[in-house]
Amino acid sequence: MDIAYLIIFAVLIICILGLSWFAGSDAPYIPTKQENLNKLFKLIEMKKGQKFYELGSGDGRVVLEAAKAGAEAVGVEQSWIRVLYSRWRAKKLELKNATFIHGNIFTISYQDADIVYIYLLQSAVDKLEEKLKKELKKRVLIITQKYHFKNWNYIRRYLDFQIYIKE
Repeated sequence: MDIAYLIIFAVLIICILGLSWFAGSDAPYIPTKQENLNKLFKLIEMKKGQKFYELGSGDGRVVLEAAKAGAEAVGVEQSWIRVLYSRWRAKKLELKNATFIHGNIFTISYQDADIVYIYLLQSAVDKLEEKLKKELKKRVLIITQKYHFKNWNYIRRYLDFQIYIKE
């Protein structure tokens, strides 16, 4: 009987962890290729010390690459297990300029951003469009991947990325 409780407990823990990993309905969990990020960051001429936000940071790979490029990189993620995993990876890579926040992308302020990176579903991009238009300072770069702003004109396109400048 005791082994049955242990098995049930283990299955329950695995289910909770699995649900946390895939938490959130605003973002698909589709990892972005590192080589595409490296080319993108060169294309936008990311500079050391710029404040970079990724909204829906998933496993942290985009934030970690931005930190490697010298940005003060922040990932905002709804899944606490992905936040813990991303923090662990940043610590392992000794990237002190990579931070991960467990939170809601729609309630956090991005007023200090220089670059905002978004790979979310269209419904979330639509919700963020007005928030970012009101909140961001001028000349902030916004990068969307696959799902894009409907009412902004992009300045550059690379693969499935569109790059905008907040005017």
